Amino acid sequence: MKCWSQLIIDVDYSPADPGINNWFCESTKYYKADLEAGKKLSYEDPGGLFGGITVKEVDDTKVVLTYGGEDYTLREGQSHRCLAKDGRDYTNFELNTYLVLDFVIENTPAFFRQFQTKEQLIKLNDRDIQLFEASDDPCAKFVLGRWHYVLKPREDSAQLAEKYIREAVDAGIADAYNTLSVMYANGDTAEDRVDLEESARLRDEAIKRGSEAAKMRYARNRIAGILLAPEEPAKVAKEVEQLLKEETDINPGWYSVLGYAYDTLKKSAQAKKMYEEGIKHGSLRCYYELAYWFQQHGEEEEFVKTMQAGMTAGCGFCHTLHADLDEEEYQKKTPELQKHFTRYIKDHLEQGLKLGDGTCAYYLAHNYFYGAQGFEKDSKATSRYIERGMDLGDTSCFCLLADILEMGTPSKEDKQDAAVYRLKALRLGDDSAQSKVIIAYKRGLLKKYQDEIEKYWLPEDYDDYEEDDSRWDPYV
Repeated sequence: MKCWSQLIIDVDYSPADPGINNWFCESTKYYKADLEAGKKLSYEDPGGLFGGITVKEVDDTKVVLTYGGEDYTLREGQSHRCLAKDGRDYTNFELNTYLVLDFVIENTPAFFRQFQTKEQLIKLNDRDIQLFEASDDPCAKFVLGRWHYVLKPREDSAQLAEKYIREAVDAGIADAYNTLSVMYANGDTAEDRVDLEESARLRDEAIKRGSEAAKMRYARNRIAGILLAPEEPAKVAKEVEQLLKEETDINPGWYSVLGYAYDTLKKSAQAKKMYEEGIKHGSLRCYYELAYWFQQHGEEEEFVKTMQAGMTAGCGFCHTLHADLDEEEYQKKTPELQKHFTRYIKDHLEQGLKLGDGTCAYYLAHNYFYGAQGFEKDSKATSRYIERGMDLGDTSCFCLLADILEMGTPSKEDKQDAAVYRLKALRLGDDSAQSKVIIAYKRGLLKKYQDEIEKYWLPEDYDDYEEDDSRWDPYV
């Protein structure tokens, strides 16, 4: 949670001229320690239009202000209130108040629950990051590590992520063990190797220490039977059902987990109900899971409505709605509709990318590279979006870059780079990249990763693969 540290009173003003959109501000700051019930607050008012503000009530969670005979409460979730608007001498004035909120850094499940999704991490502002950077608390180190690892906002984020996460692990932070486990599973440590055994050890330690994120991740692994976890969806379903009965402050992500278990068990109606419950309790992930449930059951109208609702709620992936439209279908539209559709897709994908969704980056890169859906071909934009998508862990971006590198007459270096990008996609769960990784391995393009490939990625029928079989040849 966040607690307020400062109350800001702003008088914002702008010339009432249709050709001028500039706003100016006179700001007055009060610290929490300076406020008490009954105190009258003075502030800069260049227009001389607004009246007095009095503190009616103040505590660690809120401030209640009285202005013009009415009370206004400011707290987390409603930290801004506009008290009045007026005008003078062809100038518009507004009286705005808001609280400056800071995270309370503490080793509790509630604290760590605030940093589990990309959408949560993308909301961290400069002040938040500066607060964590200024703190020696290992919980703050964990948040910095997770922020750098999931979003990679800086060129050195990969190195900083591992540094901060290992510092938090050394201090015994449960969720840090889980994130380091993910890094080993994805080959994202300095060793640049997948190590599922170490990943499982760290995951088990995270669970032992009470990491909710690790428990949730392990439950998903057990549903699918992956990452050295037993395949037991029915057992997981029973465990989560019991958890939902017993817990009063339930993490909404568990509804998504249970829906996934029901889907795996072919309990379709129950899965749908869980996704709906997850949405009611605040799970953004459940929006696109429910949407695709509708699509799989032929309910296209409900699919679209749910994706649109997900966009409104702030789900990044839901902004990919209609982005997979076939080019032939796009060409059937009238020129005017094509123009409108292109603008719609571009705007929504950009917004989804701002929310941290790598799939949006992939569609933007794809369209700019191929000139699809009315986009102009743009190599710089293609490169920019591919890189951002890879930073966000999108496997399609890794594979798209590999395809681009192999076009024409690729050099040996291009072939090697393409092979490495496909290996990274495979590590992140894109099984479609496996066949081309195997061929690249057989051709000696992945010697650096030979041990990893032989341990984790070669199928049982590896000896049956034919070198000249074009089904597995990335160059045909």
